[in-house]
Amino acid sequence: MKTTKKAQKFFIPTLILLLALGVYLSKQQVTTTDTDNGLGNPCTFVNLTCEIGHEQNKVSATFESIPEAEESITVNFSLPFSQQIESVWIEGVNMYMGKVPVLAERIKEGSWSGWFMLGSCSEPQMRWKMLIHVKDKPDPYVMFFETKMP
Repeated sequence: MKTTKKAQKFFIPTLILLLALGVYLSKQQVTTTDTDNGLGNPCTFVNLTCEIGHEQNKVSATFESIPEAEESITVNFSLPFSQQIESVWIEGVNMYMGKVPVLAERIKEGSWSGWFMLGSCSEPQMRWKMLIHVKDKPDPYVMFFETKMP
C-alpha cells in the first residue's frame, strides 16, 4: 500500500513535467519550422538584394527602392531559364498582416518583375517573409526583409 501511495505522489508531478516538456518542444519546433519550414535555404535581403542557390541554380530578388509601408514597391526576380514563377506572397513574421500578393509577370526568359504594397502597422520595425512559389518545385524560395517606421 505504501508503494502505491509513493507512486501516486510522483505520478502527478511527473505527468506535469512531461506535459510542460512536450509543450516546450512543440513550441521550439513551430518556431524553427516557421523560420525556414524546410523551404530550402532562406536568405535575408542585403543592399536591396537577396540570392539563394549557387551558380546555375541561383534565384535572386532585388528591390528597386527600400520597402516602405503604404508605398508601391517594385521587385525584380532572376531565375534559371527552366523555372517559372507561379506566385509570390509576403507575410508578416513578427505580426500577422495577412498574405500580401506580389503581382509578378515575366519580362523575358529568366527575368520577372512585380510590385506590391505593404500595410502599415503599430510595430516600429516589421520583419517580412517573401515566399516565391516556382512551378514544379515542392517548396517555395524564402526571403526575409524588414521595414522601419519613419
